[in-house]
Amino acid sequence: MNWERWYMELDQDQDDETWEVSEEVVLRGTVQLHFYGQDSEVEIEFIVSADSEEEAQAVREPKQEQKKTWEQYMAHGSDIHPRVLEAIHHYYADVVEKYRSAYTSWGEDPDEYAPYVERSEQLLKRLQLVSILIPDSAEEDELYLNFSCSWDREHGLGVHMKQGTPEHIQGAYTLYDLE
Repeated sequence: MNWERWYMELDQDQDDETWEVSEEVVLRGTVQLHFYGQDSEVEIEFIVSADSEEEAQAVREPKQEQKKTWEQYMAHGSDIHPRVLEAIHHYYADVVEKYRSAYTSWGEDPDEYAPYVERSEQLLKRLQLVSILIPDSAEEDELYLNFSCSWDREHGLGVHMKQGTPEHIQGAYTLYDLE
């Protein structure tokens, strides 16, 4: 794929409000991705920091470090995805009882949303990659994979990645607050 052209076609989110110092510009696009046997259209977000209104208005594409992170992920996804799925499986084993108890207390069948699983591959029908966020970070090769999942339908699941390795996993919308 011609990534340079794709970068230039990303949508830019900007408010009509006055820019404040240290604003962020969000560049969004979508791409068809293959995650461990699942094909889906995934939203990609590049968060680009700007120190002034002029700098923010001049942002047209991700920074070079972000492009490198994205292209590394795309080039090595087939090696990265098994590690991600295994990390999710370990996380799931730690939280499944909490979710099963919650579904039981709500009068729902816990096996429908949070069943016991023995192998990581059994989780594939319970989660789907929906978005990837690449921050403007001092950390090299850092991104977040965000999944919808059957056991936490409200928050989903976020996987913080550094250098192709899962670093931290939790609800997608609360993961960024930790960083």
